[in-house]
Amino acid sequence: MAQRPKNALLASIPDSEWIEIQKLCAPVKLPLGRVLYEPRGAFDYVYFPETAIISNIAPLKTDKTAETSTTGREGVINVGAIMGDDQSMHRAVVQVSGDGIRISFRDFQDLQSRLPVFRRKLNAYSRAFLAQVMQSVACNASHTLLQRCARWLLKSHDRVDGDELRLTQQFLAEMLVVSRVAVNAELKKFQQLKVLTYSRGTITILDRGLLERTSCECYRAVRREYDRLLPGSFTK
Repeated sequence: MAQRPKNALLASIPDSEWIEIQKLCAPVKLPLGRVLYEPRGAFDYVYFPETAIISNIAPLKTDKTAETSTTGREGVINVGAIMGDDQSMHRAVVQVSGDGIRISFRDFQDLQSRLPVFRRKLNAYSRAFLAQVMQSVACNASHTLLQRCARWLLKSHDRVDGDELRLTQQFLAEMLVVSRVAVNAELKKFQQLKVLTYSRGTITILDRGLLERTSCECYRAVRREYDRLLPGSFTK
């Protein structure tokens, strides 16, 4: 039996197809802050994170940025490649360092055309990803910073082993499009409630249940779509 990947989407592919995919895969290290794609830039590779987490970011004319979606071991970067596009609409940057698998864009297109289960899984992922992006728009317009911060921490927690998230307040502030001071205030509230601890760029989740209750309904809405379309993508 072929060695199974840590990426949940690839792990869900039957051995008969995974054997074909594995021949074209290459392991890759994804260090913190690495930019995989720039807006309107052509890309040569498609990435399947295993332990890394990638943020898809829309740069704004004000020099600020806004995160539109998060991808970890449940999915693939870039979803546009599933539709045959070889250019990225947004910037893709590593938010949590780790490992991944990459496949050349040309090989990826060939595999989609030849492997029916692989193609169906990718289409299901596209629908779940779209649900995440659409819900993010509603969330950013409707909910408090505390709720949005809780949601962001939950979706990151879903994509790592254990309870530690290695990220800075500055990065979290950029993802939420607020100041570092504002993020620090929200993290202090969570610390007082013993939801988490924060020290030297590491957030440790202590009470996930309370974090879920603090979050808005957007986290659960998106999680339901992933669980429905891609069962087993998340273990938490």
